[in-house]
Amino acid sequence: MLKATIITAVSISAMLFSGYIKNAPVRDKNEHLTTSYSLRANKGILNADTTLLKVGDKCPDFIFRDTTGYDGRNVKLSAFKGKYVLIDVWASWCAPCRAQYPHLVTLEEKMKNKAITFVSISIDTRIFRWKGPVLSKMGGIQWMVRDETFEKAFGINMIPRFILLDKKGNVLSLKMPLPSHPELEQELNKLKGI
Repeated sequence: MLKATIITAVSISAMLFSGYIKNAPVRDKNEHLTTSYSLRANKGILNADTTLLKVGDKCPDFIFRDTTGYDGRNVKLSAFKGKYVLIDVWASWCAPCRAQYPHLVTLEEKMKNKAITFVSISIDTRIFRWKGPVLSKMGGIQWMVRDETFEKAFGINMIPRFILLDKKGNVLSLKMPLPSHPELEQELNKLKGI
């Protein structure tokens, strides 16, 4: 009897919680997902073997999957040596990330003749969930992490996150302002030789 009561209570709680997430306002859904991602990052991705990058460190030549051309070829950030690189770390389930994208496109258009490349790197684990519907609405350079080394090295535990590399591939900033804030464009325009 007690066992049946406990099972019933747990089942009802699970149904109520899943119903809340399903029917919650977008803001609440996103907070849940961002928290879930943050917990994942803090519980296992970052470990004692991970060396976190600092400003001034050389960015390792991580391998990513290019999703721009739908061919899935391997690509590296070193392809942009000689240009500044603004990295947009995002995920398809992250509403704030997707809200920044139109602002990023506008900024990229304003800076198209400058020595900077904009690279969006998705930390999604399943490409099929976002490749068609999400990618078809996005332009620019769209890559996907191949493993967790990129996330570990940059200590990615919250997104959206914008990282700036210099022309030699060194870390200039681990957390740039969001594209929706005018400070990002102002900071980029101050870069030497942009």
